[in-house]
Amino acid sequence: MLSPKIETERLILRRYKETDIDAIYDIITDKRLSTYIKFPELTKEQELKCIKEWIEEADDSKYERWVIERKKDGAIVGNIEVNTVVKKHNYCNVGYTIRYDYWGNGYAAEALEAVSNHLLEESGYYLVECSCNELNKQSSRVMEKAGFKKDGYIANRRLNKDGTYSGVEYYSKSKK
Repeated sequence: MLSPKIETERLILRRYKETDIDAIYDIITDKRLSTYIKFPELTKEQELKCIKEWIEEADDSKYERWVIERKKDGAIVGNIEVNTVVKKHNYCNVGYTIRYDYWGNGYAAEALEAVSNHLLEESGYYLVECSCNELNKQSSRVMEKAGFKKDGYIANRRLNKDGTYSGVEYYSKSKK
């Protein structure tokens, strides 16, 4: 089963439900979160349609997706997903977003560690990778806390909002 429920000490990582639309829409429209990532500009109706498709295709899609929910109160603190699969070389890329009000609590690292362990141990990938804009030092720390090692850097790969370019840092975690 793709995107199985995963529990950590403080979090539940689960499949999307239609009732998640408000929280997910808040994430993709929060300008504070789009400093380093450009979210698609969708209406709430378009986002609901997208989430409905994710729900319907969950068992057949090669992309696993989870909502990150806090155990103590059910608050949706973010999402995490496999956004690229390279079957030929048996690896995938994972991306994550945490709602701004929940930054600094370790939720991203906790979720990334749990998901990457699942992908390596249960889904059978040899390697899980992540990347971030070189200016996004918080995301670099998240990946390192989750057990990822920095593999490399490529200069001038991401267009910033101000028209300048930044490099991309690449991290990976593999089976032990």
